[in-house]
Amino acid sequence: MVRASIRNGYMLLLFILFSFGFNEIVIIGNDLIAEATDQILLGKQVYFSSFITPLFWMILIGTIAAYAKSICRDHYSAMVQQDVRVSLGKHLLKLPFAYFDEKGTGSIVTRLISDMTEMGRFFAEILPGLIMNVITVMTATIYLIWMDVRLIVVLFASYPVMLIVADRLSKKLAELTKKLRIHMDERTEKAYDAIQGIIVGRSYNLYEIQKKKIDTIINNMVMQACKSTRISSLGWVLKNVITTLPVIGCYLFALYETRQGRITVGEMLAFTVILGRILTPVGDIVFCANEIREVCVSLKRIQEIYDQQEEQTGRNSYEIPKNNELVPAIEWQDVDFSYAKDNRHSVLHNVSFSIGVGEQTAFVGGSGEGKTTIFKLLCGFYERNGGQYKLFGHAFEEWDLEAARSCFSQVSQNVFLFPGTIQQNVACGKEDATKEEVITACKNANIHEFIMQLPNQYETIVGERGVLLSGGQRQRISIARAFLKDAPILLLDEPTASVDIDAEQKIQEAIDKITVGRTVIIIAHRLSTIQNVKRIYVVGDGTIVETGDHKELLERKGIYAELYAKG
Repeated sequence: MVRASIRNGYMLLLFILFSFGFNEIVIIGNDLIAEATDQILLGKQVYFSSFITPLFWMILIGTIAAYAKSICRDHYSAMVQQDVRVSLGKHLLKLPFAYFDEKGTGSIVTRLISDMTEMGRFFAEILPGLIMNVITVMTATIYLIWMDVRLIVVLFASYPVMLIVADRLSKKLAELTKKLRIHMDERTEKAYDAIQGIIVGRSYNLYEIQKKKIDTIINNMVMQACKSTRISSLGWVLKNVITTLPVIGCYLFALYETRQGRITVGEMLAFTVILGRILTPVGDIVFCANEIREVCVSLKRIQEIYDQQEEQTGRNSYEIPKNNELVPAIEWQDVDFSYAKDNRHSVLHNVSFSIGVGEQTAFVGGSGEGKTTIFKLLCGFYERNGGQYKLFGHAFEEWDLEAARSCFSQVSQNVFLFPGTIQQNVACGKEDATKEEVITACKNANIHEFIMQLPNQYETIVGERGVLLSGGQRQRISIARAFLKDAPILLLDEPTASVDIDAEQKIQEAIDKITVGRTVIIIAHRLSTIQNVKRIYVVGDGTIVETGDHKELLERKGIYAELYAKG
C-alpha cells in the first residue's frame, strides 16, 4: 500500500505544486486589491485598467491551476486504489491456506469491500484535503506574518485547545470504529453462512435462529455507529464554537492595529479576506485527526494482509519422468504435521510411504484420521512440521509451487464450480484451451451428450458453486477439467461417494479413462473400489498402521479387514 502511494507520488507532487500556485495567485490578487483600496482612500486616482487586466489573468491562471490540481488529485487517488487492489489481490492469492482458515470468509470479504472503500476515501478526499489545507494555511500565514506578525499570534493562540479536544475525540472514534469493523466481519460471516447453508437452514427451520444472530450483530453495529455519530457531532459543534473565538479576537485586533496605524485599511480588508480562507482549513487540519484515526483502522486491517508472508516456494521446475522405476513419483519420510501454530494436536506424525510413477495407490481409514490432510500436503497447501517430501526425486521445497501443483489434478467428492459457463469451468484446467479440446475432455468425462441437450450447451451458466447442476453432473465436469489439465498425478477423493447409482457408473467409466498412464492416488471409503490397486496404506491416528494390497491386508485380519467387513 505504501509502495503504491510512492509509485504514483509524481501525481501527488503535481497536485501540491498546483495547489501552491493556486494559493499564491489568490494572495497576489488579494494584495493587488488591497493596494488599490488604499490608493482610493488616500484620494489618489486609480485606473481600473491598471489592475483589471492583471486580475483577469490571475483569475484565468487560478482557474486552470484549480482544475489541474483537481485532475491530479483524482488521478492520484484512482491510480493508488487500482495499484492497491491489484497488488492486494495478487498477494491474497499467494497467502498460505492457514491464513484463510484463521481469518474466515467474513473478515476477508469485509476487508476487500468495506475497508477498501475507506482506503479509497482516504486517498480521494482526506489526504488531498489535508495537503491542500496545509498549503493554504502555510501561504496565508507567510502573508500575514509579512503584514503583521501579531495578527498570527492572536489567530493561533486558541488552537491548542482545539488540538487537545480533537485528540481525545479522535481516540474515542478510532476505538469505536475498530469495534464496528469487527461487528461488520461477524455480520458478513453470518450472512455468508446463512446463504450458503440455506438448504440446511430451511430443512431444520433455523430461519428465526439465524435472523436473531444477524439482528444481534446489526443492533451492536447500530449502537457503535450511533456512539460514533454522537462523538462526531460533538466534535463538529466544538470545532465551530472554538473556531469562532479566534475570529472575533482577530477582527477586533485588526481594527486596533488599523487605528494605531500599523496596518492600512486596505491591508485590514486583505486580512479579512485571508482570514476567511485560513479559518476553515485550520479547523479542518486540527479535527482531521478524527477522520484519519477512523480510516487508519481500515488501513491497518488492509496492511495486515500485506504483512502476511506469502507461501514459501522454490525456484526450480523439473522434467516429469514418464516411466522410471528408479525415481518414485512421490516419496515421504517421517512427515509430521499439525494445523495448530504451536504444533500441538498433531494430525500426522512419522508418515512414510513411496508411490512409483504410473502406480495406483489408495489411502483408507476412519474419518478424521488424516487422509485428506495428506492430499493437502501433497499439493503444498500447508507446510510440514517435519520430515522429507520428494516429488519426482526432488525435494518439494526446491520446486516452484506453481510448477509442483501443475503435476496434480484432483477430483473430489466436494466439487467446486465457478459461477460461469460450463466451458469456462472446464477450461480453467488449461488457460489456453480451445473449444475442441474442451469438447474432447467432456466426451472423455461422459458429460458431452448431456451438455449438448442444454439450450445454451457449453455456454450454460452453472450458478454459484454449480448449484444449477446435479451432483453427478458437477462431478463429471470436474473430471473433464482434470482431463484437460492432463497432469501426471491424479488425486481421487472418493468421487462417487455422493451420487446415485446411474451417475456413479458414468463417473466410474470416466475415471477408468482418466487413470490410464497416470500416477493415481485414491482416498477410498468404499473399499470395494480399490481391490485392484497395487498398494493400500491404512491410516490410523495420523500415521500409517498397515500396508499391502487388498488380499494381503484381508489375510492379516487387522484394521483394514475390520473396515472391509463393515462394508
